[in-house]
Amino acid sequence: MGTTRGPGRGRARDAYRRVIGLTGPLLPCVSFLGRLPTATIQFGSVLLVARTHGSLTTAGPTGGVPALGEVVCGPLVGRLADRHGQRPVVLAFSLVNAVAVAVLVTGAPAGLPGPALVPLGAVAGATVPLVGPLARARLVALARRSGASEATVGAALSFESTLDELSFVLGPALVGLAAVLTHPAYAMAAAAALAATCGTAFALQPTSHATPPARPATPAPAPLALTAPGPVPGRARDYAPRARAGHPAGRPGPAPRLTPATRAWRAASGRLGRARRTDASPAGVADTRPLQGAARPTPRAVAAPSGCGPAG
Repeated sequence: MGTTRGPGRGRARDAYRRVIGLTGPLLPCVSFLGRLPTATIQFGSVLLVARTHGSLTTAGPTGGVPALGEVVCGPLVGRLADRHGQRPVVLAFSLVNAVAVAVLVTGAPAGLPGPALVPLGAVAGATVPLVGPLARARLVALARRSGASEATVGAALSFESTLDELSFVLGPALVGLAAVLTHPAYAMAAAAALAATCGTAFALQPTSHATPPARPATPAPAPLALTAPGPVPGRARDYAPRARAGHPAGRPGPAPRLTPATRAWRAASGRLGRARRTDASPAGVADTRPLQGAARPTPRAVAAPSGCGPAG
């Protein structure tokens, strides 16, 4: 069995060595420390408010809203990072998150009421810079850019998942240890310091250029379909392009509003089916022959009234 485990472990070490070679040893350390505030804020808020206010009823909402804020605003942070790049987004959210956590840490021991602490907890959760997901996207982009194999990309994802799990296990443990030995406020203050320093370092890393801002896709012009076979009167010519513009694959839009002149023209050109037209002359002669869909009405002879023949 030793002969089977040795090559497997050697391949795993080589794969992780290649992953570290893509980023250097500094980026994994910075990204790991930058993830700790995310795991610390929620549990630390509960212990902090429970210690300062002596009530879990007050501490519960304060510790729950950071998770809610992160869930609601997490997709927005990712969207902004895709549109503007990781560097400005992570830098801004790291500093705002550090300030929000610092205000929460100073407000709870100062005796702020519970309803005032809940919005502070929500802001602290909504401004989490999401170092973990962005570090994963950056590492995969670096692996793709260097032409690494799929095995290396899989090792990179495994490495990032391991860092995530370690941060979510170690963060609450450090908060609990601080609560037992000293005060939960010290753990929360350390979380604010890590968010400011390690978040800034992660944003300013040269590898942040591995995920450039995404260029907005320019939509293709919508096809225009004109249905009139020939010259069209004014109102019909106006609605023909607009009725189909903006509809993919030339599908017609909402039915246009036809004027009496347009109805008469379309009836004469056969667009509304076989039409019958009766032209009553002063002598009462009627022409009931059907039109055959010609572009223009066929001229027909109409009986002239009596007394209007050609002059002798």
